[in-house]
Amino acid sequence: MQAFRTKPIIESEFLGYDDLHPTQLLAPGKFQVADNCLISDNKISKVTGSSAINTQIAAQPFNGLGSFQKFSSGDKWLIANLNGASTASIYSSTGGNFTAINAANTFTNSTKMYFTVANNSIFGFNQTEVFDWDGTTFTKNRAGIPLGNFAEWFHNYLFVAATTANPNRLYFSNLGAPTTFTGADFVDVNPGDSYSITGLGMLQDELFVFKRNTIWSITGWSGTTFGATTIATQNTNVRLFGYGCVAPGSIMSVGNDIYFLSFLSGTPQIRSLKKTQFAQTLGGGIISYDITGTMSDINKTYMTNTVGVFDGRYCYWAITTGSATTNNKIIVLDTWGIRKVKGITIYPWTTMTGKNASFLTKNSLSGSDIVYYATTSLTSGLVYKFDSSLYTDEGVNITMTATPRTFMLDPSRKSKWKYLYIKFDTGVSATLNVKARADLAADYTLQKAVSLAGSS
Repeated sequence: MQAFRTKPIIESEFLGYDDLHPTQLLAPGKFQVADNCLISDNKISKVTGSSAINTQIAAQPFNGLGSFQKFSSGDKWLIANLNGASTASIYSSTGGNFTAINAANTFTNSTKMYFTVANNSIFGFNQTEVFDWDGTTFTKNRAGIPLGNFAEWFHNYLFVAATTANPNRLYFSNLGAPTTFTGADFVDVNPGDSYSITGLGMLQDELFVFKRNTIWSITGWSGTTFGATTIATQNTNVRLFGYGCVAPGSIMSVGNDIYFLSFLSGTPQIRSLKKTQFAQTLGGGIISYDITGTMSDINKTYMTNTVGVFDGRYCYWAITTGSATTNNKIIVLDTWGIRKVKGITIYPWTTMTGKNASFLTKNSLSGSDIVYYATTSLTSGLVYKFDSSLYTDEGVNITMTATPRTFMLDPSRKSKWKYLYIKFDTGVSATLNVKARADLAADYTLQKAVSLAGSS
């Protein structure tokens, strides 16, 4: 009798997950599912957990979470806007419980607030009120500062965008003075096109102004000669027509790219605006194409919930999926793993469930930058940090799922046994459930529950 042998299937590298293509046609190194794991550095690692840094502030939802690091004094805070019984308050934390800092000043409940740091003060904007705080003095609605929706401190100017009365207007402060605005110092960005400004971003020497279907940039900095005339006639440039950004909190600068959430043709996608080697800023295309299944599950009514943060390696976006009304999933991009494979750029994605983040930020309160998030719970009033010492999220054990591509062997060859070899780190108090299915069966069947406490 002739003996048939099958050639071993070896995954030489791991490239994240892909829920767009059929499982049996996935490229080597791609996974069907990669939840609560990081697929990087040629290994699969279970994500670590999160822990609350504070007792309950109030049984209310958050309106914003920001970070303020005052390097002139070395002081660091987390800043939160939280609803109250009738009005919201601003709180600060140095890594533990939060304390109200707004004194007698009150803020509108259930109104999202965006933060930016300028000239050693933190500013909060919600299109209804504005505050600035330098760690000591708190001022609400300082005279002259526009009541915009969001702002950026760039080239020593504070840019404020999208007031209620002028949703297409971009204001800028005096040079080096973020609390002083001159009435004529503004530019209307493509007014009358039926779309308001939806966010601001920065990439090298350009300030980007996002609208729903267009992207513009401000350039041409020349100190005190930079003004309303030059910004309007010379330095406002269109970068893209046809698509823009739908969620201000999704915009993040990553090296030579700006990533942002866009929505066209029925499916939200993370797109890129890229600085090329020739110093030109061009559309970098869709970077979330391979996870279109996940992106299409975003609740379209709550796309503006999307928030993101970059920790120096990983980009995290908290999204609202299915029938949920608050963020219930995080998509993660390993920027170190971006590479070209056979001429195609591969973006290695994974997901996290269990970290329910309404807002994300990072701070070096512990000595190095880590990610903090305000929970989506409407009654907990808790802020969590990514905690490498735990494998629970909000008190619940983390379950990791890594489902590889379906392996289709040579149909002319038969083999009774299939062998799977795995190698894992030792000393982990957990169990690895190995499951399998044959001929694209609907369900996976447990083959072995492997204790990870022993040898690999």
